[in-house]
Amino acid sequence: MRLSIAAKINFFLLFIFSMVLVFSAAYQAVRERDLILSLIKEQSQEQTEAYFDGLNMLMLTGKMDARDTLRAKFLEHAHVEDARIVRGDAVSKQFGPGRPAEQGKDDYDQLALAGKGSLEVVHNGMHSRLVVTRPLLAKKDFRGTDCTSCHLVPENTVLGAVRFDYSLDSLFTRVEQNILTSALILTGIFGLGLLLTLWVIRTWIVRPLNQLTRSMEEATDMHDFGHRLEGDDGDEIGRLALAYNQMLDSVERQLGKRPACSKRDHEQTRNTGQPED
Repeated sequence: MRLSIAAKINFFLLFIFSMVLVFSAAYQAVRERDLILSLIKEQSQEQTEAYFDGLNMLMLTGKMDARDTLRAKFLEHAHVEDARIVRGDAVSKQFGPGRPAEQGKDDYDQLALAGKGSLEVVHNGMHSRLVVTRPLLAKKDFRGTDCTSCHLVPENTVLGAVRFDYSLDSLFTRVEQNILTSALILTGIFGLGLLLTLWVIRTWIVRPLNQLTRSMEEATDMHDFGHRLEGDDGDEIGRLALAYNQMLDSVERQLGKRPACSKRDHEQTRNTGQPED
């Protein structure tokens, strides 16, 4: 397949832009997802501590029956799917099993009751969520509170865990929208740059080369060696035109159609367009 110089250059630029666009979009997606996850993980640590502090305050004031209200307040926070306290065996033996929502429901709850916290992204089909669990241990001094004074258990016994589930769907959708917007902007900029490049190529390369080609065809087919091209030695195309003009001068002298001139006369002609008297 025969392609013009402009087509070859534009094809090469299109290939380069496509590669840059794909890699930049992938890099941006990874970076934005990591940023979102880091921010929401920091938020989860603050909220788990705030949840436990609120629960501890209810416990100290004897208002544990209002813990459902505390849970409802955390459920109203943005991106929070679930927020609850998972009750451990030690607390269940002392105060009873508690609410149904306070029972261990999955492996993450069981790991938390075993003293192992979780901070993991879970994908269920098109749905993504961040699961955060934090075990609550009986300490003699936990934020100024002696847990063992109320819970008759040895120190460092797992009393329960705080569990938060955060929905990541809307956040990841926002990342995808940002990437799409960036890709459209880059595509628009590249399209303008491609048009500008095409104009430059046609003006500074293709047009002079077409003039040279037509002049050579006229000289070959019609034996007309009188046509000269405009050019200067500022770039390669201009030097090519000057070299072609010199070749025609030489051909005309060989054919006896133009008297020989000195090199100085020829240089004067190039510079001024008129021979020196």
